[in-house]
Amino acid sequence: MLSEKEKKVLQLIDENRGEVVRCLSKLISFKTVSPPLGGKAEDDEYIKLQDFVCKFLEGMNFDIDSWEIDASKLKSFPGSGVRPDKDLSNMPVVVGKLKGGGQGKSLLLNGHIDVVPATQIDSWTHDPFKGEVADNKIFGRGACDMKGGVAAMLEAVKFIHAAGIKLNGDLTVETVPEEESSEMGTLACCQKGYTADAAIIPEPTNMDVLVAMRGGTGGEITVYGRAGHAEMTQPHWREGGAVNAISKAVKILQGLEELKEDWRTRPDKKHKFLDPDTITPTMIKGGEWSVTYPEKVEITFDAMFIPKTEKLWEEIEEKIKSVAATDSWMKEHPPTLKTGWVYGTEISEDEPIVKAGIEAVKELGIEPKLVGWGTLSDAIHLVNYSKIPTISIGLNNSRIHGNNEYADIDELMTLTKVLALAIMRWCGCE
Repeated sequence: MLSEKEKKVLQLIDENRGEVVRCLSKLISFKTVSPPLGGKAEDDEYIKLQDFVCKFLEGMNFDIDSWEIDASKLKSFPGSGVRPDKDLSNMPVVVGKLKGGGQGKSLLLNGHIDVVPATQIDSWTHDPFKGEVADNKIFGRGACDMKGGVAAMLEAVKFIHAAGIKLNGDLTVETVPEEESSEMGTLACCQKGYTADAAIIPEPTNMDVLVAMRGGTGGEITVYGRAGHAEMTQPHWREGGAVNAISKAVKILQGLEELKEDWRTRPDKKHKFLDPDTITPTMIKGGEWSVTYPEKVEITFDAMFIPKTEKLWEEIEEKIKSVAATDSWMKEHPPTLKTGWVYGTEISEDEPIVKAGIEAVKELGIEPKLVGWGTLSDAIHLVNYSKIPTISIGLNNSRIHGNNEYADIDELMTLTKVLALAIMRWCGCE
């Protein structure tokens, strides 16, 4: 049942629908595309967006901390995903801290401001970086993932403040870059010591409550051959003949499919909320000339795994070795494996923040489910590194990373209300 204070805040949100919409449109208008590993942020769009956030939070008496991340100085450890050579200049982090009355639990709201590129621009019906409104929708890259969530959490805090409500517990708001690539933005906040009794990341979840996510890993397998003229009969390789690296790579690819199928049915790969481990070849490169035996093939792959998985790399390496052992050439010229990984995470269904999230959603007439994600988010560091129980609640996720991405305005308003309720109930009100 809603309290009078809660009713007042929800009424303010309803009465100021246009402000919530304008906030998201404004965030979309900043072209904060996540740069590739060897790239750098375009112009100063990240800085402009974070200046907007700073002013927004300063207007509610938040203490602001903002800095640029030096990836080479982040603590790196197994599963961290740190890329020390990545240039994160012009991509500041913003952390706002609002001191509570001292008698409530503390809460951290976290949202990433980077977005994936907007591809195939001709197929977009609206400019992906203008935040245009049509048919009760706000169009643009990041509308769902996850500038919609950022707008909702900022506006939820604003209307709590506008209602004159003082929170008992401390409230921390983080807007971070780099989630789409490495999660180093949130890791930087964790390593700087920002923490709380619980956290909410309004990633798109279809208004369900996210409690688990698989870890992610990527790697490259190099399969070797021996160059030679493709139109001339070749002797056996032991007599100096050419070896086709593509043909050998086919055997490795078949081995990866066998490994994926094994994981799909193994009992130790079962999880209540997550699919089993997977490994998927995503890119392949090989060959130098149309009439030359290729001497090298590089297979890039993506793998996802449930949090309890151990020795993933050992299994992948063992599969490659077992395939190579069946081939006389690869047995003596084994493929090589390069890997890197980022841990997954999960929290108990019994965590108080899980119950708080469920109850807040139910107040808006929605029956949420507990769910898991096949991919990962910044929650991995909040849970694993900072030991903060973290959930996600957010917009529809069927449109993320796609063309004509949009946020439904009614959904956005609902999310804003859910977050406002969760904040007030978790932190307590004076």
